[in-house]
Formats: sequence, C-alpha cells, structure tokens
Amino acid sequence: MDDGTDREVSAELEELTRQVADLSGQMADTRKQLIKTSNILGNLQAEVKAVGRQRQLDRRGLSLNSAAAYVLFVGLTAAGFYFLYRSQVERLDSEKNALVRARGAALTELSELRKAAERRAEAEGRAAAFYRMTRVGRVHKALGEYPEVAQLPLSKVEAALFRDWADRTKSRIAYTAYSAGMKAVGEKQWKRAVTELKAALTYTPHPPHEAPLRYYYGFALMKVGSYKEAVEELERALAAGAEKTVSREVRFHIATIYEQTARREQAIRAYRGYIKRHPGTSFARAAQRRVKALE
Repeated sequence: MDDGTDREVSAELEELTRQVADLSGQMADTRKQLIKTSNILGNLQAEVKAVGRQRQLDRRGLSLNSAAAYVLFVGLTAAGFYFLYRSQVERLDSEKNALVRARGAALTELSELRKAAERRAEAEGRAAAFYRMTRVGRVHKALGEYPEVAQLPLSKVEAALFRDWADRTKSRIAYTAYSAGMKAVGEKQWKRAVTELKAALTYTPHPPHEAPLRYYYGFALMKVGSYKEAVEELERALAAGAEKTVSREVRFHIATIYEQTARREQAIRAYRGYIKRHPGTSFARAAQRRVKALE
C-alpha cells in the first residue's frame, strides 16, 4: 500500500476511535440517566404504594363512617317512628278519654232529664189536684198545701196563676176575719176578737190596714189577760203608725201592761213618754198619777 492509503486508513481509524469514545461517553450518560430514572421509578413506586395504602385506609374509614352514618340514620328513623307512634297512641288515648267523658256526661244528662221528666209529671199531677181544690171550695186545705205546691217545678204561667190565687184568697179571708174581729171588738167580745184578728194577721202580716189591725189585736189580748203578746202587738202597732192614725192611747196601754206585770221602770218610762207626746189630755193626767204612785 502506498502512503496515501495508509493515511486514509489511519484517519478512518481515528474517526472510528473518536466515535467509539463518543459512544462510550453517551452510554455512560445513558447509564447515569437510567440509574436516575430507576431511582425516580423506585420512589414513584414507593409513593404509589403509600398512596394505595392511604386509599385503602381512607376507604376503610369511609366504610366505617358510612356504617356509623347508616346506624345513626337508622336510629334516628326508629326514634322518629317511635315518637310518632307514641304521639299517635297518646292522641288516641286522649280522644278515647274524651269520648268516655262525653259518654259519661251524656248518660248523666240523660239521667237528669229522666228525673226532671218524672218530677215534672209528679208536679203536673199535684198541680192538677191543687187546682181542683181551689175550684171546689176547699180553700183552707188548698192554702195549707200551697207552700209545697209553690216549690214544685211548675211552669211560669202555672206558678204565677197559683200565686195570684193564693194572694187574692189570703187577702179576702184576712179581710173577712179582720171585719169579724172589728165587729167583735165593737161588741166587746174579746176572745172572739183575738181569734179573728189573729187569723187576719196569719194570712196577711202586713196589710194596708196593719196599724188598726195590730192595735185592736193587742188591745183585745190585753183585755183577755195575754199581756206579753199584747205589749208585743201594741209595740208593732206603734211602729206601724197607730198612734197617729188609730189611737193616741197606744203608749198609755203599753204603760198599763208594764205596770200590771210589775215592770215598774218600763211602766214609768212609757207613762212619761205618753205625757210628753199628749199633754193636757185626761189620759195624761191619769198617767201623771200613775207615775207618782210608782215612784
């Protein structure tokens, strides 16, 4: 071979050597890069495993939380249904108790209505019997039963009708007795006067003519010796105005009764009271003599 050929071969060998050296350097770099990549992959794998374990733990925790939430939901739902059930039961019990009370009240009202109907039927029977007595002239018996009849559960019309009849009848009987009593007083039939005037007061204790009625009743009692009742009636006559409308001697008669029953101080006061109100009369002079005798 000539020199030119050798140089070309040497140049090619050098180029090959350089390329091999470059390739060796590249391979070293690649190896380093592979090592780094392997390390990165190892770290990534470890991280992936850690993330996987964390995900497993999270899933386990999530499962536990879901189970707890489910249990809590079931508990709350059960409690809600229980309280709803209890409220329905209490409402039904309340309604039942209200119905029981309403039934009891209705039965009581029904019983009261039956009793009222029975009382009304009895009252109607007694009222009819009372009315028949008033129509057939059994007046005194009817008046004796009237207080009981007035307490019966009568209608307003019935009660007013019977009350008017009783008032009119009492007034008529009382005035008849009063007239008979006054006639007896005029005839000085004192016992008969006491009987008739007492009957008049029994039927009408406060008639328009109360002052003369009580005065003459007290006077008749005094005449028959019933001094205690006599002074009481004369005092009532005095309160009713008999001293002005009937007789000025009311106080004198009262004083006389006190004297006859040995009530000296009361007799003196009554005599003096008469003298003060009616001086100069014959009874006043008699009263002065009685005061002197009693002092």
